[in-house]
Formats: sequence, structure tokens, C-alpha cells
Amino acid sequence: MTSFVRAALPEGRVRLITDLARLKENYRTLSALLAATGTEPIAVLKANAYGHGALPIAAALAAEGARRFAVSSVEEGLALRAALPGPEILVLGYTPPAAVPFAAEGRLTLSVHTLAYAEELSRCLRGKPLSVHIKLNSGMNRTGLPLTPERFDDSMEAVLRMHALPGLCPTGIYSHLAAADEEESPITDRQLARFSSAISALARLGIRLPSHLAASAAVLSGRVRGLPLARLGLALYGYPPAGGDAGLLPIARLVADLAQVYTLPAGETVGYGGRYVTHRRETVGILPIGYADGLPRAAEGGKVRVAGRLCPLIGRISMDAAAVLLSGVPLRGVGSATVFGEQPGDLFALAAAAHTIPYELLAGLGARIDRKYQYGTTDRTCDPE
Repeated sequence: MTSFVRAALPEGRVRLITDLARLKENYRTLSALLAATGTEPIAVLKANAYGHGALPIAAALAAEGARRFAVSSVEEGLALRAALPGPEILVLGYTPPAAVPFAAEGRLTLSVHTLAYAEELSRCLRGKPLSVHIKLNSGMNRTGLPLTPERFDDSMEAVLRMHALPGLCPTGIYSHLAAADEEESPITDRQLARFSSAISALARLGIRLPSHLAASAAVLSGRVRGLPLARLGLALYGYPPAGGDAGLLPIARLVADLAQVYTLPAGETVGYGGRYVTHRRETVGILPIGYADGLPRAAEGGKVRVAGRLCPLIGRISMDAAAVLLSGVPLRGVGSATVFGEQPGDLFALAAAAHTIPYELLAGLGARIDRKYQYGTTDRTCDPE
């Protein structure tokens, strides 16, 4: 029913309009940067491609030549596999052992983070082949085989034993940086040293697997170079993790209709709790977007663009609506506001106002947002589901 209604409606009240031509341009820019050191990109499509719609994003990147993708779960991976029969699809997150046969059937590549977990996966496979990437914990201390000095040798032994497990086919090895967006971080230096030592030790043991450590921040900073693979996440969608200009363009605009515009006299309050009080006669607009759509309640005071001008969100943001101050804005012929995506810095500024990060805003974009796709100026609607 939902798909039918969406197909029948010309457009939703809130729209994420993604330019797939810009996506391809970003991919080419980043791929060229990686090609200088012989590194191949892995396009990260976690959380519905950071809210943009995984299937259209994946199809556009595959058409551009992308051969490797990464997701967070088996569910995400199987949905992607149905559309992309050929490329590698790496599941970065934890997979319950009961789901492993489905992953093998879908030719997904799973992450293994301990020897005990790898042994359990092997038992579930009953000899059937499953590609895996081995996760090393170089200092993020989230998941992975630990590379601290006292555990280093045990972890190298665990990798050796993983190679002997029936059904498991190690095809990669990786880790995750904790502070790659911080210049000259000693944490990154320590992680680089530990990861490099592990790769060298494994090579001496005869194990040579394609490795990846860099994600978007490390790719753009150049602190991690020369590894066979690198993961492209936030940068792919047009946002350098640390901000600044990296020659990337936001691939999507989040647009909300102006549902109502009215004028209030001085002394009126706006929104739940009456937190905003008009000090003079003011023009206010109501946007049909709220925290159920991914605009955080804490974004009060952040700014959106109306008629090209930055206008503040006033009053508490509710589940389905937000108010914006429009005094002095020429509204003739204007029927919507751009929440982010018109200028590269808009998403970072909105995230800062909400005391969060761009990743969270993108990943939190709700299912009821109408996702539309275009190539340059030519619209091409596609249902991401």
C-alpha cells in the first residue's frame, strides 16, 4: 500500500532530492585520489546509504565502475545483492550466527572479530564457503582481535587458526581509526603502527590479505596511504568529515514545503512550551518536518534556507512540524525551504546547532521522506525500496 501511494503521489511534503551525477563526480574525485597510491575504493552504503537510498546509490556507483560495497547488516547486504549480483558486499557489523547460512547463500562477505565467533560461523556453515574479512582492534576498542603488546601474538595465532576453519575463506583484513578527523592525533599514530606491525607479522607467517584502514577522513587527510583498499563513506555523499573544501559536492537537498505562513504580533509564543516569544511583529512559516523525519528536536536555533536566505528555526521542533522565522524574506513565489544541501556547509552548521554530527542527521532521515533522484537537471524518479 505504501509503495502504491508513493507511486500515485507526484511528490511528498518533504523531499530528499539526490543528484546521481554529483554522486558519480564525487566517486571519480575520490577514486582518482586513491588511484595515485594504487588503492581501490569500497563504497560504504550503511544505514540506507547514509539516508540517501541504498539501491539507487549502489546502481549509480556500479555503473561508474564500483566493484566493492560495504553495509552494516545481513539484511542490508541481501537487499543490495538482489540488485547487484556481481560486486563484493562486505557486512561491517555483527551478524548473528543463525543468519550466516543466508549470508553465504547471498554471497556476502562477513566480518569476523574473534576466534570463538569465527569457529561458531564455521559450524553454522557446515562446510559451505563464506568469504570473511578479519577485524583487528588497533585501538578503537570496539570489536576485533586486540593488537595491544600483551595480546598481539595471541591475535596473530587466532588469524592463523581462522584460515584453517572449514568453510571460512578470508579475503581481507581491516581495522577502524578512532580519530582520523583530528590532525596529527597520537591515537592515529599508535593505531597505524599497530596495524602495520600486524600486517607485517602476518606476511612473515605467509598470510597476505587485502587490507583496509582508511575511511573518508583518512583518505582526504592522506595519513593512510598505500593499502590495497579504503572505505568511502561520508565523503562519497559530498561531505568531508572534518569540514573544509575537498572539491566534493553535496549530492542531495532536503526540501520541505511551507505549509503555512502567517504574521504574529509582539508577545506571541511559538511551539511547545512557548520557548520562543516574538519581540515585534514577525512572519513565521511552518514546515511539515519534525523529529520523526530526522530533524532533531535539539535543532531549534539551527538555520534553513528560504529564498536563498538563512532563516532560523524557532520554538521547539515537534514530531511532524518545525517553525521558521521569515521576517524580511521575499516570499513571492516561494513554496518551500531547503533544510540542507544547497551549500556545502549547511549540514555541518545544522548538526552543530543540534549538538550532533552530520553522520547522525543523514542516518536519521526518516522513511516517510520522499526520496527522488535526478541526473544533473533531468529528474528521474526511483523508488529506493
